[in-house]
Amino acid sequence: MEVPKVYLDANIYKFSATKLRRIRHELRTYNNNGNRYEEMNYSFVEINPNDAIRDENLKNEAELLPYLAELGKMGRVKYMINLETYIETWGLPNMDSSTGKFFGAPVAFVKPPIKYERIIAGFFKDPKKEQFDFLANIRSERFLELQKITGAYQGKKKLNRNQLLDAFHLWCAEYHQCDYFLTLDFKLIRMLSQKRNASLLVQAVRPFGLLKKILTDSANYQLDKNYPK
Repeated sequence: MEVPKVYLDANIYKFSATKLRRIRHELRTYNNNGNRYEEMNYSFVEINPNDAIRDENLKNEAELLPYLAELGKMGRVKYMINLETYIETWGLPNMDSSTGKFFGAPVAFVKPPIKYERIIAGFFKDPKKEQFDFLANIRSERFLELQKITGAYQGKKKLNRNQLLDAFHLWCAEYHQCDYFLTLDFKLIRMLSQKRNASLLVQAVRPFGLLKKILTDSANYQLDKNYPK
């Protein structure tokens, strides 16, 4: 059975940060011989930012990420990411989770579809602006096509930064012949699912969709192996 290749969106790292050690401060008031005192107490606690997610669908999907990470550790799926995607995680909060990046699953850093060199960061330079300016000037035919598919292209000389990054990530996934693009961006998945004639070479999926696909393929493989036609 061929192991599926999956490209990770940056938000997978965001929702995989589920064990954060933080200091909780609590003001306590007590009386002593008729005198009122206040004392600030400090203690270490472990928090999971995903507990605060209000969207139940998103919360349920995020809870499946540890299982997908385990499948990666077992070698039943190959995960990959490009540096430009990883740079997105630099500005995300709570990346100091004790779970590690994507729960410690092996993730291969892969090359971009084109060869290039650029300054990632430096004095008096905004990494996000540097990245946007760089991506906006790539003239690859396929990349330009993906910009329109993702909605990044909004008219001549008008580009949406987030969707421009989506286009680049999908381009990387296609270049490395990935089977799936794992994301928790529901809006992006809906948009791509509506582009039926866009000749997309990789399927954008939620965690549940990917988990179901991997387990179903594995079950079918076992059936075919045990009961050959």
